[in-house]
Amino acid sequence: MAVMQAIPAWVARRMLEIASHGGVSAGADFMEAIESVSRETMQQLSGDLLALLATDVDHQRFNPLQVIREANVFANQSLAILAVPTPRRDEFDAQVMPHDHYAVGPLTWKDLSEDVHEAGISWGAWKAATVLTRRRAEGKIQ
Repeated sequence: MAVMQAIPAWVARRMLEIASHGGVSAGADFMEAIESVSRETMQQLSGDLLALLATDVDHQRFNPLQVIREANVFANQSLAILAVPTPRRDEFDAQVMPHDHYAVGPLTWKDLSEDVHEAGISWGAWKAATVLTRRRAEGKIQ
C-alpha cells in the first residue's frame, strides 16, 4: 500500500522541517523520537485504514487522508515533548485541524508522495463510482 510505504519518510520530513523552523536542532534524541513516531503512526494507520476500507462506502464518514491526519497525534505529542515551539497557524487551519498544533498535516495526498496522490485519486474515483452505481440501481438518479 503506497500510503504505508510513504509514512516513515513523511513523518521524518515533517518533524525535521517543523523543528528546523522552530530553531531546534535534530540530535540523537530527536532522531530516536522520529523512529518512535513512525512506528506508532504506522501501527495506528494499519488498523484504522483497514477498518475504513472494510466499511461499506455508504457508511464511511471519513476518507483515508482524514484518517492519516488523525494519526499525526504522535508527531504532535513528540514535538511538544522535545520542546519544539508551536508554529503560528492561520485561523482556517486551526479550525479544520484543531488537534494538529504543529501543522504536521498532511494537507493533500501529494504531501505524502506522488504514489500516494495517485492512490488517493483512485480511491476517490472508486468510491464515487460505487455510490453512483448504487444510487442508479436504487432509482435515485438516472
